[in-house]
Amino acid sequence: MRRTVVGAAALVLALLVPAPPAAGTPPVERTSTTCSSIGPDSVQRDRVWAVAATRLLDLSSGARGTYPFGATGRGAYARTNSYAWTSGFYPASLWLMYERTGDGAWLARARAYTDGVLPVARWTGTHDLGFMVGLPARLGMRLDPSPERQERYSEAIITAATSLSTRWNRRVEAIKSGEYGGRWGLIIDSAMNAPMLMEAGAMTGGTAGRRLADRGLRHMLTLVRHFVRADGSTAHRLVFNARTGALIGPAYGQGLGSTSTWARGQAWAVNGFAQAYALSGDARLLDAARRTADYWLDHVPAGCVPAWDLDVTSDRAPRDSSAAAIAAEGLQVLARSEPDPARAARYSAAAAVSLAALTQPAWVPDGADERGVLLRQAYNIPADRREGTYVWGDAYLLLALSRG
Repeated sequence: MRRTVVGAAALVLALLVPAPPAAGTPPVERTSTTCSSIGPDSVQRDRVWAVAATRLLDLSSGARGTYPFGATGRGAYARTNSYAWTSGFYPASLWLMYERTGDGAWLARARAYTDGVLPVARWTGTHDLGFMVGLPARLGMRLDPSPERQERYSEAIITAATSLSTRWNRRVEAIKSGEYGGRWGLIIDSAMNAPMLMEAGAMTGGTAGRRLADRGLRHMLTLVRHFVRADGSTAHRLVFNARTGALIGPAYGQGLGSTSTWARGQAWAVNGFAQAYALSGDARLLDAARRTADYWLDHVPAGCVPAWDLDVTSDRAPRDSSAAAIAAEGLQVLARSEPDPARAARYSAAAAVSLAALTQPAWVPDGADERGVLLRQAYNIPADRREGTYVWGDAYLLLALSRG
């Protein structure tokens, strides 16, 4: 999603991915998907939890202070330090395994790995603190039986939100994601991090809390204005004039091109807008959540896993199962807060069918030689065109399974 971990590219797959289209290229008429047959849901879910227990335990044996990241193709499984944008996903999975089993050994692992990311809450050099700190700390706050630890996780969320808030630009009305081509930029992934400000604002209260919540809300509304297209698809990166707040235009990030719809970016949007609406009750965020979710379901039917970009038409192109897992969990969040019963039922049913497909052996195999849980995830195509297994897809698959 940010920096690329590049190995030797699989040349045959390189031939399957077309070059980014020129600006103004009309959209394609269909999206490439791979659709799985749906198996016995409860049996498959139990099997996936069993597979996850084995894989997560194996990954806990890495060097002290390092965090699982993933593996591209059949390459070596990479690990990072606690300051990588992915560091919070593995401890989140450990919390979910503790919730599933009630086993104190999983609690001890979840605590240890979460403790390692809590100091990152003070870091102002990233916009990904919602992933890195918010996700595992939120689960720890809910699941840890120790009141003292619950308080520690709560304080970490408030600290992380305060650090994230230092990246605020009042002209753009958003939290800076990064510099793209030397310009002040935002990415759609930030829809998953800004809701932490709303959450922390409610926890903090008073003037400081209202400021955090307001910035989180305004950031999400900036994404609605500029990133969500008329048809409900989303842009990945946009750059702005930091002094005036004016939109300059798109900047190529991930996906087929700057005007296409990157699959994981669309999934982040569905999930992030659903979270933000649940926290704020703002009707504009409900509209954004609905439109991005409806676009997803119109282009990725329930039970299907998309190509890495929703404008890719080759059925042989690399998949992104992580996008399907992220979207499924987002649809669950949206279904719980959706005021229209018919829409809520549609989103809930689509999430259930998608999970039934993702829990098939094609996506979560039993083989002992696999390292991660969910296979055939995309990392940074087209820079590296190989499918792999990564901690973010694992975490969102388990989150969705734990919700229903």
